[in-house]
Amino acid sequence: MTKEQFIKRINLIQNFHSEQETLSDLIDKLTNSNSIVEFGDELVFEMIDMISENVNLSKDDDLLSWWLYETDNRILYEGKDCEIKIDIKTPEQLYNYIVNNYNKKEEI
Repeated sequence: MTKEQFIKRINLIQNFHSEQETLSDLIDKLTNSNSIVEFGDELVFEMIDMISENVNLSKDDDLLSWWLYETDNRILYEGKDCEIKIDIKTPEQLYNYIVNNYNKKEEI
């Protein structure tokens, strides 16, 4: 998977979640209730699994899910005493982190 393909797919998932939130907000305004729109979640989870497989993340590694749903603090800490701070706020930084830590190839 190229960097451009990876970024496009991550952005598609983010846009889909944004549309779900917009629809939930609209339903809340129309019905005066708290709604959560969950249509399409199975497709999103499958897409996350497919991307993970393509970039050689193990099935137990939830890095992509963590990154997609942890929107406040996309920072990883590594090292013996967690002294290494790795900023992965953008899809590009996430891709580079995966390439450097999970793959030795230039392109995944």
